[in-house]
Amino acid sequence: MLINKDSIRFQYINIYSLQKERIGIPIFQRFYSWREKQLVELLNDFLGAIDDENKELYLLDFIWYSEDEKIKLADGQQRVVTLNLLIKAINDFINAENLNLEKLNLFDISYDNIEYDKKYKMNFNDYDLAPFKKIYLALLQFVKENRTNLEKIINIIKNRIYVYMKETDTPDSAFDIFTQINTGGKPLSKDDVIKTAISQYSKIYNISINSSIKELKRAISSYYKFINTNNNENFDSIAIMTFLKKHIVKNKETFTNFSNYLIAIAKLSDNAIYTVIEYIKKTQMLDILNVMAIMGIDISKDKMYLQYVIFPLCLLSIISSIKNVNPGGRGRSLYAKVIQLVKERKTYDKIGESIASFINDNTDICKISYSDFVEGLGKVELSLKSKEALLILDIIMHSTSSNLNMKSINVEHIYPQKPKSEWAINGWPTNYEERKKYTNNIGNLLILNEAVNKKIQNKYIDDKIIEYNKIIPKDLALKTEMNQINFNEFKANKTEYIKKRQREIAQNIYDNFPLAKVMIFKK
Repeated sequence: MLINKDSIRFQYINIYSLQKERIGIPIFQRFYSWREKQLVELLNDFLGAIDDENKELYLLDFIWYSEDEKIKLADGQQRVVTLNLLIKAINDFINAENLNLEKLNLFDISYDNIEYDKKYKMNFNDYDLAPFKKIYLALLQFVKENRTNLEKIINIIKNRIYVYMKETDTPDSAFDIFTQINTGGKPLSKDDVIKTAISQYSKIYNISINSSIKELKRAISSYYKFINTNNNENFDSIAIMTFLKKHIVKNKETFTNFSNYLIAIAKLSDNAIYTVIEYIKKTQMLDILNVMAIMGIDISKDKMYLQYVIFPLCLLSIISSIKNVNPGGRGRSLYAKVIQLVKERKTYDKIGESIASFINDNTDICKISYSDFVEGLGKVELSLKSKEALLILDIIMHSTSSNLNMKSINVEHIYPQKPKSEWAINGWPTNYEERKKYTNNIGNLLILNEAVNKKIQNKYIDDKIIEYNKIIPKDLALKTEMNQINFNEFKANKTEYIKKRQREIAQNIYDNFPLAKVMIFKK
């Protein structure tokens, strides 16, 4: 694994000196999990050290970082808790036997996970409860069997157990090392970290949060980009944990702010543009929508931010797919720039100008010839969802209502993917590969009421037209130029009409979509 130069500092210490420190167990670690068989080697080492005073016990490496005035052990929990149980067993035995021996100091251990911390404090003091019972009783038995050497055992604990303390500069570095070499089980997943932190502090602050883990992950990512000027590309690492503690669960005020933010963005998932963004698989754009919501921009009412900001970004993404290019870091920098402009309360036209400038500065990934664009809309390689997204964008752009009910509509293949025999009888392609060129062509697609779509699938065009005529005149919101079909011409000219409509849709996008003429050039 790669780590930054000088990011780890080493110190070889007597472990008992840590009883003067506060030791914390980070939230990404699971709870104590040692079993009796894992004690064997440790207790054998004690016996060896009793017999040979020149030997020391080496408890390997402890990985730690400093936070909240604590030594946060990213690796070492199992060993230090086990040693604490041994100290407890020794002290309990001294009390029970009324021995004239000085008792040992316990290590001051706490868990960032509040539930774990309660469990540790309660169960440590009451060894009859799991998970400490068997370990404690095994250690107590060891103490009883070696009562004649108890002073030597105490001396070993105080003076002859050493560890390498490896201090990292950040929690991220500690976590990365922990996942590579940990000795005490798998770390908590990022989902577990988020779920644990939010659910615990929801109870502590008595603030109800009912978002799913998927919604929380998306919201936290956006919230991070809202708060931070420089977006960390590695936010999927344990930086989530640090961010949660610093900006979300730190106190009731920060948790309330986050809760209010969740409320502000909750309604976005019902917006049609949210579905479009999911269709084109550019979830980073959802961060822009979420930051807009935080800044008080209601895209259902102020559609100019959709027109000048979100629409161009969606079209840009689809053009990248047609060109089969990956914008990579440049794409991320564009999204980061847009987020920053939204945070600076720049107007929609100023943000649009910035996007246009980016397009002109990055022609290799952002611009496409008109002929290639037209051809791309018919390609099998361009996903059906991307083609559907373009039709929906057009509907959103022309809709006078606040939103489009995405649950009630579906994409209709006029020439079906699995056509009934009448299609072949009337001269439509019969070969699968030939059919495929037309079924998913944008010229063959229609956004339609879902109930009708299910009723007419695979039927011949004559049967479809009857049902189309019943519902299409009523669906005024769907009746845009791009989403209309001349069914008589479709029936008469077949695949040639699909190609014609493909060209008409491309021209419509070129003429009417914001910044389309910046991205699409005619030779």
